[in-house]
Amino acid sequence: MMKNKILIGVKQIVIIALLALMVSSCKNMGQVKIGLLIPASAGYRWPIDQKYVEKAASEKGIEVITRSAENDENLQLKQAKELLELGVDVLIVVAANSNTAAAIVRDAHEYNVPVIGYDRLIKNSDLDYLVTFEGAMIGNLMVDYAIKNKPEGNYVMLWGDAGDVNAILIKDAQEATLKPYIDNGKINIVYKTFVEDWSSANAYHIMQNILAFSTKKIDAVITSYDGLAMGALKAMDEVGYGGDVILTGQDAELESVKAVRDGRMSLTVYKSISTIAKASVELAAKLAKNEKVANINSTINNGRKDVPVLYLKPVAVTQSNIRETVIADKYYTEQQVFGDK
Repeated sequence: MMKNKILIGVKQIVIIALLALMVSSCKNMGQVKIGLLIPASAGYRWPIDQKYVEKAASEKGIEVITRSAENDENLQLKQAKELLELGVDVLIVVAANSNTAAAIVRDAHEYNVPVIGYDRLIKNSDLDYLVTFEGAMIGNLMVDYAIKNKPEGNYVMLWGDAGDVNAILIKDAQEATLKPYIDNGKINIVYKTFVEDWSSANAYHIMQNILAFSTKKIDAVITSYDGLAMGALKAMDEVGYGGDVILTGQDAELESVKAVRDGRMSLTVYKSISTIAKASVELAAKLAKNEKVANINSTINNGRKDVPVLYLKPVAVTQSNIRETVIADKYYTEQQVFGDK
């Protein structure tokens, strides 16, 4: 009788083990659920990222649940908790606020869910990974073009939000590159500032004031985002500001690509959304399945730890290479960019 009980007990253990193995196998076969948090759904590039993340995940049989915070950091914290309660295996987060988003990481880790920062570092947290583009290279693509085409003159520098580490990285790289030209007097910085919320409206008002009060002819306006560039361009247009002014941006938004096409903007830095989306989904899949993550050798300090970071390379889009970049990558179609010409 005792022997039979032992056998029954052994069978039960075996069955439990097999069930656990089956559950694990199911997850390995694609039953992975990713939570994607974006800060806004209109007026920014993030809906495009959402589309590419969901497409990359779908190709792997992975479910993505997306929430947009509409630039409300408190709402994003609630959305993160909601996704965790829905049982996501990994969170991919574009932080609405890089400081307060540390609470998202803390909550996620209480659920044993890893967090990937997507193109924005989450500060002062135990963030698991960051996937982003090389900020220094982004900044230098802009100023290198400006220096090549306007090695002397008056520059305006409009950086992004001071609370975003990407804005800081771009600023630091640009100032380091420009320093020799400033020191020898060839380049004069008429005005430089961060622009709160990366806001086009804020950039417009700043540029209005610069044009109203500066007596110097502006030769280059180096902005760190297409929305800022469009704001600055609007201000210049309103006062009939002529001349060949260098104007830069970032993110290859359609309005800016058309402005580059027409010669009204010099360049926009293109960060392949397809590339960052695929890289983030692949990393999330490995984390969800507890697989080894290889080939991430760089780190960035977020104030609390050295976060492993996967750096991707940006590309400068100019009037001469639109078809070879954003159109070749199917980011835009020929019709979208050139259809109204």
